[in-house]
Amino acid sequence: MPDAGKCALVTGASSGIGRATAMILASRGAKVVVSDVDEDGGNSTQRMIRDGGGEAHFVVCDVSDPDDVAKLIKAAKDTY
Repeated sequence: MPDAGKCALVTGASSGIGRATAMILASRGAKVVVSDVDEDGGNSTQRMIRDGGGEAHFVVCDVSDPDDVAKLIKAAKDTY
C-alpha cells in the first residue's frame, strides 16, 4: 500500500470531496484524522473508514478558528 505508515489530516471530511479524499487515503493504508464542524458527518466518515478496515480518528474543527486548528494538530500528533 503506497500510503501505509503515513498519517493524513483531512479537513472538510464530513462529506463530498473531503470525505472522498479521506476514504481514498485510508484505502491506500494511511491513518486518517478526519476533521469538520459537522459532527454527525465527521463521525460517519470515521465509521466508514473503520468499517472498511482503515484507521481513522475524528476531531471537530472550525478551520477559521486558530485555536481549533491548534487543537486539531495536537490531536493528530497525540493520536498518530
